[in-house]
Amino acid sequence: MFHKDPTITFKRRSEKWYYDLQSYSTEKLYHKPLTNQWCLAELYDHIIRVAKTYQLPNFQKCIEGDIKKGKGKNSIAYLIFDLNIVPSRSIKMESFPAKIVSDFTPEVLEREALENKFKEFITETLSKETLIKHSDKALKHHHPFFGMINAAEWFSLIEIHMRHHERQKKRLELITNKKTL
Repeated sequence: MFHKDPTITFKRRSEKWYYDLQSYSTEKLYHKPLTNQWCLAELYDHIIRVAKTYQLPNFQKCIEGDIKKGKGKNSIAYLIFDLNIVPSRSIKMESFPAKIVSDFTPEVLEREALENKFKEFITETLSKETLIKHSDKALKHHHPFFGMINAAEWFSLIEIHMRHHERQKKRLELITNKKTL
């Protein structure tokens, strides 16, 4: 269920993902359907990496008033942030600049390290709640896909990014379920 408070929305989704992470067998967590596709462990690491290297730093720039100007919020951003519609769209990592590809490309971490890293990611992200509630909605930082978005929208992107990868996550779960039958 969609909730206007981005911290509640993030908390619900991230706790579900953490529960799922803990419930995966080792085989399921590390199974790669094809050599050029991620396993579930890599998907989880990717979610963490994008939040820590991109979404949270840009959220912080809005909080601090470190504005990078660009085009206004576009129609895709309106669909996502105002209407809560996440379009089904495949995005290839190769289409990004090399620095972003490097920052966003996941590693295969051992289970315990991945679980700890994901739990820390949840805690760190939720610690921003007070900043969101008191953020100036007029302070915005440019996003290359969405245009100028504010701190609450940058924060919301963390959960939206998880939702964007939900189909991939379910597909990987299904593949490993069929494999074990």
